[in-house]
Amino acid sequence: MHWEPTIAVMAKATGDFVKFLGTAGARFVMITQRRSSAGVLYSLGGFQLLVDPGPGCLVRCHASRPKVDPSRLDAIFLTHGHLDHAGDVNVMIEAMTEGGHERRGTLFAPGEALDGDPIVLRYVRDYLGRIEVLGEGKSWELAPGVSLSTPVRHLHTGEAYGLRIETPRLLISHVADTLYFPELVQHYAPCDLLVVHMVLYQVDAERKCRILHLDMADATRLIGEVRPRVAIVTHFGMNVLQAKPWELAARMSEETGVKVVDARDGMMLDLEALERQGTTPDA
Repeated sequence: MHWEPTIAVMAKATGDFVKFLGTAGARFVMITQRRSSAGVLYSLGGFQLLVDPGPGCLVRCHASRPKVDPSRLDAIFLTHGHLDHAGDVNVMIEAMTEGGHERRGTLFAPGEALDGDPIVLRYVRDYLGRIEVLGEGKSWELAPGVSLSTPVRHLHTGEAYGLRIETPRLLISHVADTLYFPELVQHYAPCDLLVVHMVLYQVDAERKCRILHLDMADATRLIGEVRPRVAIVTHFGMNVLQAKPWELAARMSEETGVKVVDARDGMMLDLEALERQGTTPDA
């Protein structure tokens, strides 16, 4: 049976979904805004989790169709403290807490983003209901039947983590910025949906080891070894955009036998459709 992700904007965002507010990766795409750097929104069991609110996130929320109401957010998750992932974190905390008038919501962030070169301003921290410091092997309950975990620290230029989300019917793995290492597979498999940050197209090993990001070959290897039902590549650097990510995703599907989708700004994937799909989708 063939399953196609729902990528059109829904008339009403009522069920479980993941929405790619922005798909920019690294500094040059962020600076030019050739793709938005607004991050990813997960809505699961009524719980709204915003991942990596980079520059432009607040504007993109209000311009989105349907509009994303920041005051309805329940939590913000920073995979790490680089500006393309966290440039709008302070204003999104302001928006989530209605300017601090409603002390609520949770911030999930690495200690380095709080205590090292603190990207989260101290005054907005008092607006939050709580702050959870990320760490290897940690887990939290977000809502009844919905849990979040950070299985392993990534190999990156700052303290960085991906995330796993478990619902009663789905396992979602979100692999953020990292150099490829074999343990990624055991920590992010199995899953139904795999989201992968693919910043680079084709680079040599020496360059990858300097900038610590996945390229297309790494992402293809990871998808092929994890073998999710659906994989989505996002967080594109400039050379991926120049290589046409939709064509790269088609090639990755052919190579892995997994349905690989290239994320687009504003793309919304209906997770309930994935839940209903009981067999592995055709590539």
